[in-house]
Amino acid sequence: MEITEVIVEGSGFDKEYNFNNYALTLVFKNNMTEKTVRANLRYYPSEKEWDLNPIFYEYTKDEKQAMIEQIIHDDNFKSAFQNTDNYLDH
Repeated sequence: MEITEVIVEGSGFDKEYNFNNYALTLVFKNNMTEKTVRANLRYYPSEKEWDLNPIFYEYTKDEKQAMIEQIIHDDNFKSAFQNTDNYLDH
């Protein structure tokens, strides 16, 4: 499953549970069809671990891991990941 576009809607740090949260819109294209999935990507700095939570869709652990790899290597995500001024409203 190939992600063709990653849009970072915002990000924030949850101090209580110690993780960075990224609100994403993921666009998948398969032949002539397009699918848009909203998801939350979490990064736990103390464990150096990523977790993906798609909204309204279910994916296997392997599918999620493949999507995480695509997202964290995406240039749009990298620029937002490094930008500390891009926060979600609390």
